[in-house]
Amino acid sequence: MRGTRNLESAEEGPRTLVARLRLDPERRVRTLSIGLSLLLGLLLTVTLGPGSGGSARDFDLPEAGRAATKDIIADRRISFVDEKATQLRIEAEERLVLPIYVIDERLSVAALERLGSFQRLVASLVDSGIVPDTLFLRVQSEFPGLFTKADIAGLSRFPFLSQVFLDSDAILRRFLESGVLSIPSTGLEHYNSDYVEIRRSRGGRPESVELEATAAQTLARLPRFLQAEAQSRRITRPALAFVGLVVGRFAVENAFFDADLSGRRLEAARRQVEPVVRTIAAGERVLRKGLVVTEADRERLAALRAALSRTDWGHLLGDSAVFLAIAFLCFLLLGPKTAGVELKDGEVALAAGGLLFTYALAVIAPRVLSLPLPLYVGMILPSALFCLVFAIFAGQRFALLYGLLLALLVLVASDYDSRAFAFTLFASMAAAFTIRDAESRMDLVMAGARLVLLEAGIAAILALPLAADAGGMLEPVVWAGANGFASATLALGLFPVLEQLLNAPTRFRLIELSDLNAPILKRLLAVAPGTYSHSVAVAHLAETACRDIGADALLARVGAYYHDIGKMEQPEYFVENQSGYNKHDEINPRLSATVIRSHVKLGVEKARALGLPSEVVDIVAQHHGNCLIQWFYDRASKEETVNPEDFSYPGQPPSSREAAVVMLADAAEAASRTIKKPTVARLESLLGDIVLDRVKKGQLERSDLTFRDLETIRASFTRILSGHFHARIEYPRIDDPRSRESER
Repeated sequence: MRGTRNLESAEEGPRTLVARLRLDPERRVRTLSIGLSLLLGLLLTVTLGPGSGGSARDFDLPEAGRAATKDIIADRRISFVDEKATQLRIEAEERLVLPIYVIDERLSVAALERLGSFQRLVASLVDSGIVPDTLFLRVQSEFPGLFTKADIAGLSRFPFLSQVFLDSDAILRRFLESGVLSIPSTGLEHYNSDYVEIRRSRGGRPESVELEATAAQTLARLPRFLQAEAQSRRITRPALAFVGLVVGRFAVENAFFDADLSGRRLEAARRQVEPVVRTIAAGERVLRKGLVVTEADRERLAALRAALSRTDWGHLLGDSAVFLAIAFLCFLLLGPKTAGVELKDGEVALAAGGLLFTYALAVIAPRVLSLPLPLYVGMILPSALFCLVFAIFAGQRFALLYGLLLALLVLVASDYDSRAFAFTLFASMAAAFTIRDAESRMDLVMAGARLVLLEAGIAAILALPLAADAGGMLEPVVWAGANGFASATLALGLFPVLEQLLNAPTRFRLIELSDLNAPILKRLLAVAPGTYSHSVAVAHLAETACRDIGADALLARVGAYYHDIGKMEQPEYFVENQSGYNKHDEINPRLSATVIRSHVKLGVEKARALGLPSEVVDIVAQHHGNCLIQWFYDRASKEETVNPEDFSYPGQPPSSREAAVVMLADAAEAASRTIKKPTVARLESLLGDIVLDRVKKGQLERSDLTFRDLETIRASFTRILSGHFHARIEYPRIDDPRSRESER
C-alpha cells in the first residue's frame, strides 16, 4: 500500500549517492548515460554554441557601390556598437552642456572704487576753480591714459556734473552686478552656444543663474545697456553722452570662463552617454545578393565578422547556465512522479541520446547549412520523431514533457529565437497527440499523415509575418511538411527495431502478444487445457479491473495469459488439469510444494526465453508473491515440524498495479470454482476475504494500490464472476415430446 511504502522508505534512513551507485548496477548505468550526455552537451555549448568564437563565415568585406555577389546571413544574434552614431550622440550631449562663467567680485569692487576716486577728484578740482589745463594734468596724473583733454574739458563745463556722476555710479554698479562676460576666443567649441551659466558667491553662499547667451552682458553690449538705462532713468541725451563716457572708461569684464568646472561637467555628460547598440538577429539576411553595397552595409558586415570571430564569454556562460538549468528540469519533469512512468535502462539512454542529438544538430546545422531563417532550424530537427517514439514507449504525458525540453534546448541553440522554439514545441505536441489513440500499424500511418498537415499548418502560421509574398510562405510550409513526413516514416521503421532492442511493452507489442494463436499459448492449450482456460478467465478479470482503476489493462491481459506458462512442464500436478486423479495423494507434501512452487521459476525462465517484456516477466514472477502454499503446509505440519519458507512461493510481492491485479484475479478465479451454488453474496464474501488476506500478508504493499482501488477491483470481479455463474433454465431433452412441440 502507498502509506506503508512511504513509511518503510522513511525508516530506511539516508544513503549516500556513492553507496547507491555501488549497490545498484542499474542506477550506475543510468548515471553514466545521463552524465555523458550532460558533459557532451556542455562541451557543445562551449565549443560550438552561439557564444563561442570562430563562427564567422569566410567572407570578404565588399566594396561600397558594388553589387553583392552572394547572400550573407548572420549565424547567430549579435549586438555591436555603432561608433559613428555613438559619436554623434556624444557630440549632441556635449552641445547641451552650458559653459560656466564665474564672477570675480574683487574686480567689481575695484572698478567701483576707481570710479569713486575719479568722481571725487574731478568734483574737488571743479569746485576749486582750477584752470582746465591743470585740471586735465591732475586727472592724467591719477588716471593716466583713461581720458582725453577734450573729455575732461567737457565734463568740467557740464552744468549737471553731480547728476552725471550719480547716474554713472548706479549704472556701472548695475552693469557689473549681472556679470560682464569675458568670452575666450577658443575652448567653447564643444559647449552650448545658446545658453551660459553664471556663478557667483554672495554672502558666502553660491548662486547660479542660466541665461540666454544674447542676454548676458559683455563690454560690446554696453552701449545697448546704457540706452536701456537712459530710458528707464530718463537721462537726457547730453547727460547720457557723459554718463556713457565715464561708465565706458571704468567698466571691466568680471565673469570669466571656468575651464575646469566646465570640463568636468562635459566629461560627466560624455560618461553618461549610452552607446548606440545595433542588433543583427540570428538568421537575418545582412546582405542580399545583387543589391548595391552601401557604407552602412559594410559597417554591419564588419561588425558581424568581428563579433562572430571572437568568443562572447558573457553569452557563453549564460548559455551554459541555461543548459544546466534545462538539464535539471529534465530530472524534475521526466521523473516517475511527474511523467507518470519510470524508464528502463535502454529507454533512459534513448531519452538522453535524443535530447543530446537534437541539441547537437540544432547547434551544428546553422554552421554548415545556409538556412534562410532561424525558424528553419526547428524544421530540420527530429523532435517530432522522438515524441512519436516516446508517446508509444512511455505515454503521451511523457512525450509532451519531452517535447517541451527539446524546444527549450532548441531555444538555446538558436540564440533564443522564439519562432524556432515555437515550431519545435508545437510540432512535438502535434506528434504526441496524433498518435494518442493508435492501436495498429495502420493507425501509425494515419497519424503520420495528420502530422504532416499539422506541421505544415504550424509553419504557415509562424512564417506568415516574415513572408513577403505567397512564395515566401510556401518554402517553410514545404520544409515543415517534409519534416513531418520524414518523422512519421522513420517512426514506422524504427518502432519494431526499438521494440526488440528495448524489449518495451508498447501497445503494438502487447497486442501482438495477446494473440491467442501464439505458438506458446497454443501449446499451453494442448498440454494444459485447464490452465489455459484458467489463464483466459484471469485475463478477463484482470483486464476489466485494470480498466476500472485506470491501470494498463492491455498489459494486465497479456500478463495473465502468460502467468502460468510454467505449468506446461508438469501440468498433471495442477488441479485444473486433473480429471479425477490427483498425483499429490501419493507423494510427500514437501515434494508437492516443491513441484507447485517451481512453476513460478519455470514460468519466468520461459518468459525470458520468449523475449517477453520485463513488465510481463514481472507479472509471471510475482503473481503468487511470496505467499504460503497453505494446503501442503498444513498437511506437512501434521507430520513434522516444518519451515514456512520451504512452503512459500519464491517470488516477490507485486511491484506494479497490474501485477497486483493479476495476483488477485488469479486467486479469485481459482477460489470461485470451489463455491457450490455461487451467488452474488457468496462471491462478494469470498472476494472480500481474498483481498483482505493479501493485504494482511503484505502482498500489496509495493503495488501502489489504494483502498479505493481494492474496493473497485472487488466490485469488478464480483460483476464478472456472477455473470460467469449466472443461473440457466433447464433445457428439455431432445427426445422429450415438449421439444418436438416447440419445433412445430
